[in-house]
Amino acid sequence: MSQDLHPEGKRRAQRLHVPVGVSVSLTLTNKHAVFVNLRDVSESGACVVRQGSLDIQEDDIVVFEVLDYDAASKISLRCKACWVRDTGFNTYVGLSFLKSTLSQDTLTRFLS
Repeated sequence: MSQDLHPEGKRRAQRLHVPVGVSVSLTLTNKHAVFVNLRDVSESGACVVRQGSLDIQEDDIVVFEVLDYDAASKISLRCKACWVRDTGFNTYVGLSFLKSTLSQDTLTRFLS
């Protein structure tokens, strides 16, 4: 799906598209962790997609986690779900990082 699902197209930072297959974990409000595919990312947020449905609503606070294999560490950021779009086949979620940003170095690793 190539169109931007963000309803107003208003972003604080430009999102960078991520190669297909980059997975991250979301810990939902019900405390269940699920794997989702990272679609795009910026210093202040991300868009993730999951095949099928996802138990998430707008304004939910979730935890975005990704393993950084190069640094042998885990990046863990609290996020707010800004929008949720269920297409029937996939669920897309726009996330805004709370009180944190991703460094330019981390963003570069996502894209390589």
